[in-house]
Amino acid sequence: MKKILGLAAGLLLTAATFAQSGVTFNDANGSYNKTTTQTFHFTVDAQHSEADVTKAAEYYTSYFTVSYAAGAVTIQLVEDTEMNRRIIQRFFVTLGVAEITVNGTAIALENFVDTYILP
Repeated sequence: MKKILGLAAGLLLTAATFAQSGVTFNDANGSYNKTTTQTFHFTVDAQHSEADVTKAAEYYTSYFTVSYAAGAVTIQLVEDTEMNRRIIQRFFVTLGVAEITVNGTAIALENFVDTYILP
């Protein structure tokens, strides 16, 4: 039993160590209103290159535009619909992002979209 618990604790520790989001949401502040916002600002680390972001964004041009400048990623909705907002999650999945950091706390991608993107 000790071995099983030790193995489980080791796996959890390993998962926590590797669970670095690499993406930070910059808009979460007191004046942020997810229902009216159509432009979203993120910072990505070096593991998400401009080429990777640009290539992933090519698939979603009818939903939103993505610009990249020195690690800063801006997503602008083409039209403010719930579907376009939901597609932002697919964009991050394409980049291999599992969680996004908001105010220093890593949040699972699905929870992030529900909390900060969907109206």
